[in-house]
Amino acid sequence: MVTGGVQPAASIETQLLTLLTVFIIAGAVGTFTTKVIRIPYTVGLVLAGLTLSILPLPLTTPLTNEFILLVILPTLIFQSAMNIDAEQLRDNISPILVLAVVGLILSVLVIGILGASVFEFSVVVALLLGAIATPTDPVSVVALFDELGAPERLSVLIEGESILNDGVAIVLYTVLLSVLVEAQAEGIPATEFLTPSLIVRDIGLGIVIAIVGGTLIGVVAGYLAYRLLVLVDDPMTGLVFTVVLAYGVYLLAEHLEVSGVIATLGAGLVVGTRGSSDAVSARTRLTLGTVWASAAFIANTVIFVAIGAATPFDLLAKYAGEILAAVVLVFLARAVVVYPLVELMNRRLPDRISRSYQHVMVWSGIHASVPIALVLDLPESLPAGLREKLAALVFGVAAITLVVNGLTMGRLIDRLGIVTASAAERQYELLVGRLHGIDAALTGAEELHQRDDVSTEIYERIVEQYTSEKRRLNRAISELLDEHPNLREKEELTAESEIVRREILGIKTAMERGIVSTDVGNSLLEETEGKLEEMANDRHTGDKDSKDDTGHTQ
Repeated sequence: MVTGGVQPAASIETQLLTLLTVFIIAGAVGTFTTKVIRIPYTVGLVLAGLTLSILPLPLTTPLTNEFILLVILPTLIFQSAMNIDAEQLRDNISPILVLAVVGLILSVLVIGILGASVFEFSVVVALLLGAIATPTDPVSVVALFDELGAPERLSVLIEGESILNDGVAIVLYTVLLSVLVEAQAEGIPATEFLTPSLIVRDIGLGIVIAIVGGTLIGVVAGYLAYRLLVLVDDPMTGLVFTVVLAYGVYLLAEHLEVSGVIATLGAGLVVGTRGSSDAVSARTRLTLGTVWASAAFIANTVIFVAIGAATPFDLLAKYAGEILAAVVLVFLARAVVVYPLVELMNRRLPDRISRSYQHVMVWSGIHASVPIALVLDLPESLPAGLREKLAALVFGVAAITLVVNGLTMGRLIDRLGIVTASAAERQYELLVGRLHGIDAALTGAEELHQRDDVSTEIYERIVEQYTSEKRRLNRAISELLDEHPNLREKEELTAESEIVRREILGIKTAMERGIVSTDVGNSLLEETEGKLEEMANDRHTGDKDSKDDTGHTQ
């Protein structure tokens, strides 16, 4: 049985065996998900980890609070920040901050109020559950949106909120946990510690300090690192600088009791925006981009397999009913916060956040690596039964949201008509382009054979090879259109429009040749051109809806 949680230090052989196992799984999952069942790679990794946890293997997963927050998170946040659209982030910073701060606090309150009765917790424990489970997960969201090719504004809104609300959640978690531990030590109800002064001083001021302090540390450190990059301008030295920056700024911020997540975000943003200028050579920029992308891929691979492998199935079975209630409660808390807050902000935003975006923002509430890191950090001084129940609820929410939301997110984005060209249309164009190339190759082979420039044996082998590839491409195109109904509708409309144009051309040719009289021909043309105009209007409406769903004013 694969085990997780806080473990004694494993031998180097055991750690290497675990890492090797993870990468073997990753390779198999990557091939299987890409070529066979077509599910997101990250979801495939989680499912593989869940399967691994059932098998009687003598492996210890590295899933601890420190591993997630100190090893995995800085890599993923820094790489994401280096590549995020800084202009989009600046334009959308108001809704991101409101959702990350006000939205998260309100969600925690909803879970605290309802969860106390649903799970038979005290109000403080229910609030603690909300602080642990509510933060949306930047690790999972970023990986999933990268795969789906989500629109840039939507990605920035969700990614920015996911990163920032971690800092808020950690402040809430720290305050509520300290209240719970202190109340337990003194043997009095924890609610007596939740005074107005504590809420204002420790929570309100703590959130401000975490965000402002983390931002200042990250921006200053990022700018200093950027100046060093310009001064040295050597790819490998620059890589060392950025590694030290990503982890150093995170650790420094945590040591100073501000948000390490936000500090790393700020540092990555500065290096990403400044480092993309001509002041840093293209060779250095390419090296940094390539290596950090590879590091993020490895980190994602490890964390998703580890989450699946460390999921305690015995606890999930024991608390199955309450886990389902927790999932419903977490999504209810997100929905009743996102929709009203966004609608209120839309009254002042110059560029409204469309209803379609709001649906995706609610459904993107994946709660995995950060909530798991927090629940693994619960002290042993808390009652064992309470720690067990909280762990079961958080791991259950993580497993369900990763798998269910991960499997359905692409379909939701597609159904809402906001899939970008990079996700579906570009793939379709690639397949169709290859198909045209194969048709041209077959035509060329036929001409060569007819001129006796190639033997019949070679010609037949070429035809067999290219015909087989053509069948494979046609199957891939059919599967792609089945997966993306909007794309199928668009292509059907394009094909029908082209056929009607051919029909118009045929009518005109018949009129020119005297086969059809002028009166009859004009009547047919009027009818057919009216049909073509309707198709054009349908396409215009579809394009407008697609544009509106990308977040523009409707």
